[in-house]
Amino acid sequence: MIYEPEIAVIGASLGGVLAAWRAAQAGRSVLLAAEHAWIGGQMSAQAVPPDEHPLIEHGGASTSYRRFRDDIRRHYRGLPGFIDHSAMTPGLTNPGDGWVSRLCFEPVLAARWFEMRLRDAGPNLKLLRLCAPFAAERDGPRVERVLLRGHDGRVHTVRAQVFIDATDTGELLRLAQLPYRVGKEARAEFDEPDAPTVADRLDQQPVTHVMALRRHAAPGPVATAPPSYAAWRTHRLPHHGHLLFSTHLPGRGRRRGESASLPFEVSGASDRLDWWRYRRIVSRAQWDNGRNGSDGSAGRTDVTLVNWAQNDYALLPLLDGPVKSTAQVSAAARELSLCFLHWLHTEAGLVQWQPAADVLGTPDGLAQQTYVRESRRIVAHTTLSQTNLQRRPEPGAVSPDAVGIGWYNLDIHPTCVSGHGVNAAVEPFVLPLGAFVPLNADNLLPGCKNIGVTHLANACTRVHPVEWLVGEVAGLIAATLVERGVSARALPGDLAATAALHATLRAAGIPLAWSAELLARRPASH
Repeated sequence: MIYEPEIAVIGASLGGVLAAWRAAQAGRSVLLAAEHAWIGGQMSAQAVPPDEHPLIEHGGASTSYRRFRDDIRRHYRGLPGFIDHSAMTPGLTNPGDGWVSRLCFEPVLAARWFEMRLRDAGPNLKLLRLCAPFAAERDGPRVERVLLRGHDGRVHTVRAQVFIDATDTGELLRLAQLPYRVGKEARAEFDEPDAPTVADRLDQQPVTHVMALRRHAAPGPVATAPPSYAAWRTHRLPHHGHLLFSTHLPGRGRRRGESASLPFEVSGASDRLDWWRYRRIVSRAQWDNGRNGSDGSAGRTDVTLVNWAQNDYALLPLLDGPVKSTAQVSAAARELSLCFLHWLHTEAGLVQWQPAADVLGTPDGLAQQTYVRESRRIVAHTTLSQTNLQRRPEPGAVSPDAVGIGWYNLDIHPTCVSGHGVNAAVEPFVLPLGAFVPLNADNLLPGCKNIGVTHLANACTRVHPVEWLVGEVAGLIAATLVERGVSARALPGDLAATAALHATLRAAGIPLAWSAELLARRPASH
């Protein structure tokens, strides 16, 4: 099958869905290629509750992102038997009452919301399901076509005026043989204080294969021990010293090797933090007469998502490793999660925690897709670095190259080579247009975690509100390139085109600066 849209979005990640939606809304013909059953990446198929900055209830995100959050809350409030008893985040409707986010909810609702937005986009948008890129052809700085292979083995050819790489791994950059960054840059390259002296492409953030667990009143069957269980049971986290399978939470301070410890669960209505409520998405206490779940059904109980330090896979890097392919590393991460489940049953005695097979659209309660924290990244016209993130923004000031704003801690899980793990505060930041412009391509844009950022800056831009924004911006930039007939590399120097893009971004509800009012609400600890 041959497809010839104006814009092709390769990958239905969180950013990819928003890029396709925005480009279609702008009147362009769009093809969105989705590899997994659920679209939306980390918000749905990867099953990660949204990581957000502390001002998210007041602003600091696009209008569509805030609408999504309102719609999820409105859905729960409209269900019979739902009562807002959020204790971990008081005063907010937090359906799962988890403490990692002010909005912990069942991932299937995100997938459904995205499907509705794509339907709203009308006939301009074609969703090609269950296929992934395996080859790309380029003529100099232009990507000419991309080949997709469906899960059924069929091959699809895509030609487009603009391609958006919205895969979670930056796969299209690799297939098109374009220069890209991955892993850690050297300190001298961008003058980043926390960067190493020597660059290391293999020193990447770990991946995690999330699983959903339901807490039952009585013990259930003991999970089978996978082949690698004996090795993982005795594995100590490098540079930290403690066993991986433990109650430890590494990377909670600025110094390498620091860890905290949390109980797996606490009894009663304690406000003490524990692992069970960390990413809980269904809380029995939120439902009258034992009714819980997105459909208001009876007889269900607490459900949590295990995306914890204990199932972070950091033995080998996901991308461009010398030993295993991306698929093999993902499979190993999946097996690690199953090993941890066996350990929880046999060593921690938590046999009442059983896989929730009805929660993530899979028969075993594991996510459809491995959670990817770090992607291949474009070599960009402008690279956002840790140095940029340490500069306090000027309230209300819109720089000529601003295309959005974001904020999140510099959150790095212990990495694959150095074991560097940290969670450090940074300043609210502005996304520059140049971070979307590759130095070596005219018609390819990043639409996910693959914008022009360093390894350290990616720790702040990889989270849900920013990836959502990246997708929206990429879609609107792509529409601008098609409408005006310009190349991506020419855009930063085209004053008329950038002025038109600014107007388009504002009309779409994308903030271009941090307001003084919003910055005044910053918590004292930041």
